[in-house]
Amino acid sequence: MTPSAEGAIGPADGDLHPDRRPDHAGPGSGPVCLVTQFAAVDDSAARRLQNELRALAASVVTEPGHLSYEVFADQDDPKNLYVIETWARASSARRHEDLVLNNGTVERVAPLLTGALQTLTLRPIATANPTRELASDTGHAGLNDAGFNDAGFNGKEAEYK
Repeated sequence: MTPSAEGAIGPADGDLHPDRRPDHAGPGSGPVCLVTQFAAVDDSAARRLQNELRALAASVVTEPGHLSYEVFADQDDPKNLYVIETWARASSARRHEDLVLNNGTVERVAPLLTGALQTLTLRPIATANPTRELASDTGHAGLNDAGFNDAGFNGKEAEYK
C-alpha cells in the first residue's frame, strides 16, 4: 500500500506531493521501491492491520507493473509494520496509490494507526559491481541466480538476531 510517493497520505497542507502532480516527470523510467511504515495503536489494531495488508498483498499481484510486495513486522515491536513493494515504473506505483486511495483501504486502516503513513521512495543506483542485476528472473532484487547478494548473503543460510 502506498499512500503517496515519498510522503504522508494525501495532501497534508492542501498541496499535492511533487510525485502526485500530473505534470511531474519522474527521474528515469526504471523500477522504484516503496517502503511504508504502519504504526498500529495497539496489538489488536496490529492484527487487523496485518489482515488488511495480507488481503492487499494477495490482490496487488494482478496490478500492471507489480514486481514485489512484502509485509514485515518489526521483530522488537510487532505493532510497527512495513510494506516493501517494487514497481517496474513510478507510473505503476502511482496507479497503485490511486487504487488504494479510492477503494476504501486508506479509510479502513487510518483508525488503526498512531499517525499518518509515511512512504519512502527508493530508486536503484549503479553499484561497484557492474554485473549485478537490479532484479533477477525470480523477482528478488539484488540477488543473483544462486540467491546471494553483493555482500555474499544467502538468506536461506543466515539468521539475524
